[in-house]
Amino acid sequence: MRTVASVSFREIPYNYTSSGDEQVVRQLFGPLVWRAIEDLREQRVTGRSAKLLMRFIGDLFILRRNPYLMQELIDSPKRRREHFKAAKSDLGAVESGAQGNKRLLVVLRHCREALDHLEREVTAAQAHRENIRHALEAAVGRGNVQFDPFTLVSHATDATDWRLFLPAAVAFPYEESQVAPLLSAIASLGLKAIPRGAGTGLTGGAVPLAIDCVIINTERLNRNRGIREIQLSDGQNHTRPVHVFEAESGMITEDAIHFCAREKLVFATDPTSAWACTLGGNLAENAGGKTAVLWGTAIDNVLSWRMATPDGKNILVERTEHPLRKIIPDDTVQFTVKDAATGALLRTVALRGFEIRKRGLWKDVTRKALGGLPGLQKEGTDGVITSATFILHAAYPQQATACLEFYGGDFDEAGRVIWDLSREFVNEGAETLMALEHFDGEYVRAIEYRRKAARPEDPVAVLLIDLVAYTNDQLERGRMRLEKVRAPYRNTELFFAADAAEAHDFWKDRKRLSAIAKRTNAFKLNEDTVLPLDRLAEFARYVDSVNIEEERFNQLQFAAAASEAVAKTIGRE
Repeated sequence: MRTVASVSFREIPYNYTSSGDEQVVRQLFGPLVWRAIEDLREQRVTGRSAKLLMRFIGDLFILRRNPYLMQELIDSPKRRREHFKAAKSDLGAVESGAQGNKRLLVVLRHCREALDHLEREVTAAQAHRENIRHALEAAVGRGNVQFDPFTLVSHATDATDWRLFLPAAVAFPYEESQVAPLLSAIASLGLKAIPRGAGTGLTGGAVPLAIDCVIINTERLNRNRGIREIQLSDGQNHTRPVHVFEAESGMITEDAIHFCAREKLVFATDPTSAWACTLGGNLAENAGGKTAVLWGTAIDNVLSWRMATPDGKNILVERTEHPLRKIIPDDTVQFTVKDAATGALLRTVALRGFEIRKRGLWKDVTRKALGGLPGLQKEGTDGVITSATFILHAAYPQQATACLEFYGGDFDEAGRVIWDLSREFVNEGAETLMALEHFDGEYVRAIEYRRKAARPEDPVAVLLIDLVAYTNDQLERGRMRLEKVRAPYRNTELFFAADAAEAHDFWKDRKRLSAIAKRTNAFKLNEDTVLPLDRLAEFARYVDSVNIEEERFNQLQFAAAASEAVAKTIGRE
């Protein structure tokens, strides 16, 4: 049984960030100082010292978050002197009213230590940055290490909008060969390195977690090395001709998709952020996308990749065979890890299919390490992927896009339809499902979805499907199979796109992911949730019940806090 907690009122006088007082104080000073401040709130008399103290903490926090203000202090000795003089004066005023309060004196000691550290840091910033510039530009060339406020703030977070610290610098290698020496140079300075592609990740992988991080931006490593045909083993003592595509890690995914499509070939890794995300980021996150239902995620479609390791070396990771389909639980998948310079074999990594994805689930979120396979799915924690080669699939000549809208009061019918679809289409026939994505009622409202059915209410969920086949007859048979699945369900509507343009419009709704953040007014930190298809409806009911419970809890918490505040006000009067 939960108990109602008291509300923490915000006293830091800035609306610069969504962080509350507790988050700010804990980040700057740790939990002990926060507990001391909470105790001091209960002892407060006039509040004058509290206002000065919280204003000081707010100033300190904003300077750590806002590189434009920090740059002012770095550039102007006069502005610097005035700022630190005023800050010390405020702390002196707080101390003069402390009257020996031990908790307040502890807080003040931490504040003075932080202020002294900041003053030393700002005073030495120019020389420190020149030292970094000199070391890193030896690896990446003049002008490719940046410290300006715009660059720093634009590399302080990714698509999560989770912000903790500004990077110390941002480096822009433009040759694949520069990345390993750059990592060595960063290590020699005692700094940390964070690889970053387009910054579209939703797991926080490119967010600096300390003040001494250098972001390695790979966007200039965007060379397209083209398509070629190779002979590839299928793992059954047979070889066959296969088309592969090679590019540097900073190439935009959508550019790769369009380039391959011109040759009637499919680049199968197609995440929602394909318009902006990079190939290296896809591998680092093991990204999937709408075509994962047929061809799997990045691990299923990559043949090899090069990466620079923290010790300043380059390695080449290669898959030894490929059956041109996604990995199934009974497969054994083997990779070799070689020294990229000498070709010497460093180790092999063998993975069973069920170590990559669980039977019946098709993903295992508990196995991030993948047996120590370098780079892939590691979110940039063990090196920088610099280039990669992907297998390509022959495009199906026929394709139809369908949209299923689910109505009614809950997700039950939608869950049953999706389960029936998974049994009807097992991707073994001439017509098959290439893409399958759904979004729920919250998303429908967030993107202001325009329903296709002539119904007065919004759907509780929407399912988008790409059906592919080799002939028109097969495609028509696939349409009929979809209709057969839908027919028993009176609250499910089925629509087919009339042409490619309308199909694009169907899928455009699914790509409007940022709408969720617009509705919730918060950052979005993702982790996949995997569950059996036949449990979708049960899970949806569970989520709805949790949301209702949390809403009621928050209402009770607010009511209790408001009553307490009113009682205190009446007591003072």
